[in-house]
Order: sequence, then structure tokens, then C-alpha cells
Amino acid sequence: MKARLPLRVTAAVAVLGGTVVALARPNDVALSPVPLGQNQQSEVTIVMSNPAYHPRVGVPDFLSTTNDAELATISRTIADVLWRDLQFEREFYMIPRASSTSIPSTPPEAIPYERWAELGADAVLHGSVSRNGADLVVDIRLITVKGDARGRQTFGARYPNCRAQNPRGCAHAIADDVHKQVRGLDGVARTKIAFASDRHGSRVAGRPSQTAAASKEIYISDYDGANPMRVTVNGSLNCCPAWSAAGNLLSYVSWQSGLPDIYVANLAQPGRPARPTASNVATSNWTPAWSPDGTRLAFASPRSGNVEIYVVNRDGTGLQNITNSPSSDDGAPTWSPNGAQIAFTSNRAGVNQLYIMNATGTGVQRIVSEQVDRPTWSSLNFIAFTVGAGPGHDVAIYDFANPGVKVLTDGVGSNESPAVAPNGRHIAFVTTRWGRQHIATIDRTGENLRQVTEAGNNTYPNWQPISR
Repeated sequence: MKARLPLRVTAAVAVLGGTVVALARPNDVALSPVPLGQNQQSEVTIVMSNPAYHPRVGVPDFLSTTNDAELATISRTIADVLWRDLQFEREFYMIPRASSTSIPSTPPEAIPYERWAELGADAVLHGSVSRNGADLVVDIRLITVKGDARGRQTFGARYPNCRAQNPRGCAHAIADDVHKQVRGLDGVARTKIAFASDRHGSRVAGRPSQTAAASKEIYISDYDGANPMRVTVNGSLNCCPAWSAAGNLLSYVSWQSGLPDIYVANLAQPGRPARPTASNVATSNWTPAWSPDGTRLAFASPRSGNVEIYVVNRDGTGLQNITNSPSSDDGAPTWSPNGAQIAFTSNRAGVNQLYIMNATGTGVQRIVSEQVDRPTWSSLNFIAFTVGAGPGHDVAIYDFANPGVKVLTDGVGSNESPAVAPNGRHIAFVTTRWGRQHIATIDRTGENLRQVTEAGNNTYPNWQPISR
């Protein structure tokens, strides 16, 4: 199996006093899986890769090679997280772990096939965990359970440099590799979601009341909400995080200098965040959006009087005003997957509606006449956005392959600010259905709602791209 090594954040960071500094929590590492055994072709292999069929897969407890209580706990964590990662993409029908607790964990050559077949399994994802100094070695095999193909391996890999401090990261890497090698899918288990939150909010000096004075900082977490980390620690208002295409730069809006401005933090190295939109004239800049190649930022600013959309190079050069609608406001830009177009909102017809234009500002056309906000253009060429005049809102999509507005959420609470997963299959958004503002995810089909955040009020999610 060829190793798949996407770029990930290589150092956990925080922006403290305007400077990026390292956090103590271990972060993900780039794992280097090596082939484990020989994958065999069979009719079951064809079934496993058939997009029209969702194979039934069981995940037994992983074997730990010593009587080491910590290793046994790590093994269970990897198995549990791996099961949930595979379940999230719904490429496999995952047999509930509780259903197989009576089936003993064995070496791969002694798997009780009949017991798994009774549960309807097509295959078992067998794992074992051992120590190698400070690292863990995790062996994974996807082994067929049924028929003449019983015992054949359709996926096998050894992960020799997993970290005991981060077993979830190891499980995420395995899940993405299984999805890629067996189903041809780019999974999102290793991606992060950035968002703004008041969970550790402190009082912002000069604001009138404690309720209105809570600061909002930028956080990142695993795609499922685990391992939340605080990125900004400036005690101000921060919002609107946006990942660059490589997944190592994070732009956001902060009021720390008085007026809102766009900051860019390099999460891979310490240093002071850049301010590519700063100017000699006091003005506001917000809602940054990275071009797909990571070289430019589109943003909204009232620097010309009304709110217009601008584009600037990552280093602050080449500023261009690409909308010119003096009697209205244009905002919330988002780039098309190929970088040739930009979608945005404009109230030029009375209320905010959805428009697209060429990245040069030409060819403006309205595509959604309902009242909308916060569009995000997906890699699968649909746009997700907030729809509705309020007080409640919903998340909807406009699919260029089948034009029209499709509402995904169910009207419970207010649902807004969608961010599409890099594989286009899921959408993160803000909802009040559980009382406070929380981040949730939902499939593009409108199914499989999941709560991501639990503490504080959380807004402006943005999903990290998958780096190639």
C-alpha cells in the first residue's frame, strides 16, 4: 500500500499577545504506514469496493501484546474511534461494537469466522497494538469473513510511529487510509474544524456589561469536536476563521486593534500573525476567504463607503476592488473550486441574495432570490448557505448540477453559517436547537445530524481542507 501523507498541523499553537506560541498538548503526527501482508483479489474484494454496496464490517477489541493496562486502554480507544470514523462516512455498515462484545479477540489466524458471520459481517477489521520504545506499532488487517474468500485480506498496513499520547490521531489516520484504499474516498477523519467560542470568555475592557463583554476566541478541534484547542488568547472579539488550502494557515477576524481586521496565523511555526488587509486608513475588514491555490484572500470592507468585496495577495500586495455597487452592500465571498469565480451576498435587490461573478468582478449574476447569508462553495460544485429572513434560519444548498434551493435542516432552532467538508459529503453549521449556539454536522443529504461542540456558544465553523 502506498503511504498517504497529507500535510497536517505539525505544532499546536496559540496566538498570545499577538504572537503565535506553542501549546503543550501533543498534536497529530504524519504517520508512515507500511504494507502488512499481501492484499488478495476476490469476489469479496469487488464487493468491498463496489460503491453501490455498503459492506458490513465488524471491529473487535484490538489485541495488546502485553499485560499492560495503559496499552489495553489505548487499544480500546483506537478501536472505538476508528469505528466512529468509519461510521461517519457511511461507506460501510458498521456492526455495533456492543453487538460483538461476546466474540473473543484473537490473533488474525484464529478469528472465529462463524461468530462474525452470524452477525452478518462481510469482513472484520482486525487490529493489534504493541510498544516500540516511546511509540506504538499498530497492525491493521481487513479480513473477509464469508464464503470461499474467508480469511482473505483486502487491506493491511502497519503504523509504526503512532503516539501513546494521541491514539485518536492514529485511529483517524487508519480510517482515512481504509476509506481511500478500499472505497476510493477521501475521508475527513484527520481534518480539523475551526470556530469562534466564548467558552473561556473574559471581560473585554470598555464594554458596558458582563453579558455583552465576553470575549470570543478562535478554537480548533478534531472534526468530531474532540481535542479542542484555543488558538487566540487576546481577550478580544475574534470570529470568522478560514483555513488556507494547505491547511497550515488560519485567517480570522479580530477586534484587538479596535476595528475588525484580518489576521493570518501560520500554525506550523511561531511568529506574529500577518495582517494582509491592514491599511493606513482606519477601516474594517472581515469575512476572509482563501483562494483554492492559497495565494489570495477575498474579503469584505467598507473602505470605499459602502461594503464591497476586495481581493488581496497573501502578502498584502495587489489589492483589488472587484465589486462596484455604491448603493448596496456586498459581502461574504467564497471561491469556486477552480478559483475562477466568487459567490457572494448582496442587498442590491433589497435583501441579501446570492450572486456569483468571475474572480475579476465581471459577469455578475443572481442565482438565489431568497434571503441568504454566509455561502460556502463546495468542492463538489454546490453552494451551502443560510436561508430565511429570521428570526429562525435554515441551512440550504444550491447545486449547479440540479439548480434550485434544497433546505437541509429541519427548522428546529436557528441553523446558519454552513461550512462544507473538504470531500463535499458533510456540512458543519451553527444551531441553537440544544439551547446555546453549538456546532453540528449533517450529511449533504440532510441526514445524520451530530453535535460537535458542548461548551459555551460557538459560531463561524470552517472545515480544514485535505492537503494533497
